[in-house]
Amino acid sequence: MCYRGSGMSRARYRGFTLVELLVVIAIIGVLVGLLLPAVQAAREAARRMQCSNNLKQIGLAMHNYSDVHKTFPYGHRLEVGGDSQRRDNWFQRLLPFVEQQAYYDLYDNAHITISPFAAEYIHRLPESIAGIAVPGFMCPSDPAGPARGGGGSDNGFQGNYAVCAGGGTPISPVIDPTVVLNLNMITEDPGGMFGRQRARGFRDCLDGTSNTLLASEGIIRGSRGGSWGGLGGYWGGAPHGSFGFSTGEAPNTTVPDRVYSCKNANDLYRKAPCENGHADGLPGRWNFARSYHPGGVLAALCDGSVRFVSESVDRNTWRNLGNRADGGVLAEY
Repeated sequence: MCYRGSGMSRARYRGFTLVELLVVIAIIGVLVGLLLPAVQAAREAARRMQCSNNLKQIGLAMHNYSDVHKTFPYGHRLEVGGDSQRRDNWFQRLLPFVEQQAYYDLYDNAHITISPFAAEYIHRLPESIAGIAVPGFMCPSDPAGPARGGGGSDNGFQGNYAVCAGGGTPISPVIDPTVVLNLNMITEDPGGMFGRQRARGFRDCLDGTSNTLLASEGIIRGSRGGSWGGLGGYWGGAPHGSFGFSTGEAPNTTVPDRVYSCKNANDLYRKAPCENGHADGLPGRWNFARSYHPGGVLAALCDGSVRFVSESVDRNTWRNLGNRADGGVLAEY
């Protein structure tokens, strides 16, 4: 008698080869390589939208300030001996109009609540006042925020947004992109809506509110550092250029910002080169618009609108946008 088997089914086991495993790993790697840039792009799009909204709120606050005071705030106040809270600038003036009334009251009463010495200059104010970070003044794409510095000490909050000081005036009367411009934001009138002491309003915007820059953004060089004049150094750095930006050079230019003293070494921040104007004996003080957004910066116009401006914008167009009354013809941007 012949038996074919015991009648019990034999379990059959199936595995996979090393080649199959490697193929699967390769496919997963390709998918991750395709998805990560898309995820990063989506995150940057969300950050850029938040940054745009911040500038929109600053523009709205400026309009509300104008409704009350009939002008925009000054870029920064002229220093007068004996005054308290010297080096006050547009940031402090705007606080009540960005839902920071309680913070403004705390600041405004500092000359009563603390020593006269500390209240004389705003960069001497304690960290409990000057160090309060206002989220609406920070671009989420800048990894340094919330930051301190730009005003001579680590006490003061440093933000990403600044008002437009102007595009400068050609040293030669011929308007030509090769002409050297007088960009100094602190001792001259470079032509913008904001400067030292003078408060300007809509009536000064002769080129039209939709053709004149109100505010834009800059890059913070490190989260801490007692530099003077870096863009957004609201607490003490205004006379050294921190209150505003110049449109004498296009956004994200390789031309260095020139402030009183830089926060960090240039090689650490290639997108935001900086020159130590005081230590190196260099004349003039200026900051340029910069951002971590790929390809350009966000900017608010005097009509309250916000636009993304390419870093490849024509230099003359950008300069004319920064000036309030030069009559310059704007190309597409």
